[in-house]
Amino acid sequence: MNNLNRLTIINTVLILTIIVIALVSYLRFNNKEEIVYVNNVRLFNGFNMTKDIKTTEETKINKQAKELDLLYVKLKSLTEEEQSLNKNLQQQIAYKSKALQELQDNYTHNLSQNVWKRLNDYIKEYAKTRSFKIIVGTSGNGNVMFAEESIDITNEILEFSNKKYEGN
Repeated sequence: MNNLNRLTIINTVLILTIIVIALVSYLRFNNKEEIVYVNNVRLFNGFNMTKDIKTTEETKINKQAKELDLLYVKLKSLTEEEQSLNKNLQQQIAYKSKALQELQDNYTHNLSQNVWKRLNDYIKEYAKTRSFKIIVGTSGNGNVMFAEESIDITNEILEFSNKKYEGN
């Protein structure tokens, strides 16, 4: 009976050793990353759509800001008496100032919303082509406090997204 127990223990240890070796081999040769991350700030700022929208919208904002500045210069050149009589100029300044603020607010909101909508579609498509289970976004001040650079795919996502945006 003693030999039978020894044989059972030896067989059990042998089977467990084979299972561990098989598992280690599988994990070692099947080491495809399924969780990766992108740097949100670098991705957003490097995306060509962001650059295009900024160029277009900032030109509009700068034009309107210059018009408002000219009205302020005109108002300052008037005497106090002329300023009190010239309610029309003050109304123009108030109107232009409000319009400029609305333009800036819309620009900021729409830029962020439109760019992230497009980027999220591209990221989802990219994840499917590379069989990633999860792509985490990081900006250095939030949920992901550290990640190895080897799983940073920001540049790959940026290149993929810019090609898609440009129609390639």
